[in-house]
Amino acid sequence: MKIYVILHGQTDMDAESLIQGKSDQHINDTGKEQALEAAKALQDKGINMIMSSPQTHTLETAEIVAEQLGIDKNTVAKGAMFKERDFGDYEGCHTDEVDMFILNSWAGNVPIPNGETIKETAGRVYKQLSNVTKLFKARTVLLVVPKNVLIIISWYFSGLPAPGKELALDSDGCIFHEFDTETIPPEMLDYQTLIDDQKADNVDRVLSQNEIDALIANLESA
Repeated sequence: MKIYVILHGQTDMDAESLIQGKSDQHINDTGKEQALEAAKALQDKGINMIMSSPQTHTLETAEIVAEQLGIDKNTVAKGAMFKERDFGDYEGCHTDEVDMFILNSWAGNVPIPNGETIKETAGRVYKQLSNVTKLFKARTVLLVVPKNVLIIISWYFSGLPAPGKELALDSDGCIFHEFDTETIPPEMLDYQTLIDDQKADNVDRVLSQNEIDALIANLESA
């Protein structure tokens, strides 16, 4: 199974280098152009399903890409657990005001006042990824997500980064990242131990095989 991932198009908060974790924003004209560029680059990848974070800027990006790829934008799925990391009291701050490398340090697991640690965000993202890779294994999927989610997804397929390399990922809006489920490092499959006993009540539950089979049957009969 191949999974393609792109960052949402630029918003005005992005243009001003402001942290927009849980904020809902519209993409600006630059963001719309980025979405069109991404769609052009993805034209020959055989994508037949798109899943987006539920935030406005990701959905708008996903719908533009869907239309360009000949996919009904009304079929874009919403992955609730792909919502951007909650930056709590840092929401709306300029990126120069906080040390993003420290906040994204897996080893440090630095808390954010009234927000999520990187491991808490990874806990829900990895469970959503687990469901996606099991349920849609016969499809070529495009995920449209915010920046921290994109970074966390890249770790899932390539392993955890070396200290200081947490943000070493080209994440411009028009660049796509291609991942293959056969390349997932074994240690990343056991994400439950990686996230240090995170509570299960704030993350997506992993579907049982019976539930997955039932959902696939429903999709095929629809």
